[in-house]
Amino acid sequence: MLSINDTLVIDDNDIVGLVGKNGSGKTTLIKNALCLGQNRFKIILDGDDFCEHREYSKLTGVFQEPATQILALTCEEELKLRSLFHTIDFNIAKKIMENYINRDFYTLSDGYKKRFVIASALSSNPKHILLDEPFANLDKYSTKLVKEIIPKGSLIAEHRIKEIRDLVSKVYLIKEINRIVEIEKEKLYDEKFLREEGLRGFKLPEINIKPKDKVIFEYSWIKLREGEILCLVGRNGVGKTTTLKKLVNKVYIIFQNPDLQFFKPRVIDEVKDEEALRLFKIKDLAEKSPFTLSYGQKMRVLIATAFASGSKVIGFDEPSVGMDGEALLSFYQMVKILKEEGKAMIIATHDEDILSLCDKVVNLEEMRIVYT
Repeated sequence: MLSINDTLVIDDNDIVGLVGKNGSGKTTLIKNALCLGQNRFKIILDGDDFCEHREYSKLTGVFQEPATQILALTCEEELKLRSLFHTIDFNIAKKIMENYINRDFYTLSDGYKKRFVIASALSSNPKHILLDEPFANLDKYSTKLVKEIIPKGSLIAEHRIKEIRDLVSKVYLIKEINRIVEIEKEKLYDEKFLREEGLRGFKLPEINIKPKDKVIFEYSWIKLREGEILCLVGRNGVGKTTTLKKLVNKVYIIFQNPDLQFFKPRVIDEVKDEEALRLFKIKDLAEKSPFTLSYGQKMRVLIATAFASGSKVIGFDEPSVGMDGEALLSFYQMVKILKEEGKAMIIATHDEDILSLCDKVVNLEEMRIVYT
């Protein structure tokens, strides 16, 4: 049994869910539970103080950014490195990674990078594993594969409520790092509760704005009309992000990490357009540093900047990764504004909530339109 601050308890036979808004402390809790944070938590593993001995063969974790957890260049080398410290079951890693087990880690897609860090952690057969957003970046097949192999005794911190509803046996809601309460599992199906708590799991309204007939963008096989939203889908590694990268000089692309796309000290310096600040409701943030903002606010700044650039087409690479319910609803509202203003959009995504906004969905694996 694992106990965190006498508040959150993970029994050996439970898979526990941890839900909460952006900034509530999910990642901080996991880091401190592994004795890697600044706060001294009371972590009791099978009756012993974990932070005194730090037996990571018994308790380990997977964080949101895969590259921060890898030391070697290739997946196979990383597993061999881990085998110097832990007993490794290579079959677990091979089951999750399939034919990609011999690849250079840094050439993998974001989805396969996530699959590998999960595979790497599980291959040492820890008694308890703490997973931070394990289903972000994963396609349906990968999500199913990871779900099947997550062992009992795990904690899953996740925004995508739909993915954990049938997986977890117990759920905790975190509002702040010291405000954690156990909730009934049925609450994960309660749309009113999810909205009130700023969580995901509720259905987004439809955008009842049809694309105009005027074609405003053509490149290779892509043809977009004014106000049209094209979504790119397909299994991890099929080339969704690669497709967007090919359009960099033709389309304004917003990639996954907002901080890598800020270059100025103030929001107003980034956006450079008063109308865009007003339209996307960030006038009150104009003098602030974009790096100090919440995730949802950063997305607003990026979208306002894209709008102000004058580009007719805006691309998004997995925009909903890391979004809670409030941020997702905010993104929906901004997409609606862009549509009203006649902007076309290309969105690479696995997220069913985002797919509900699309006018056309193209499966890159088969190069065919699956929805229009």
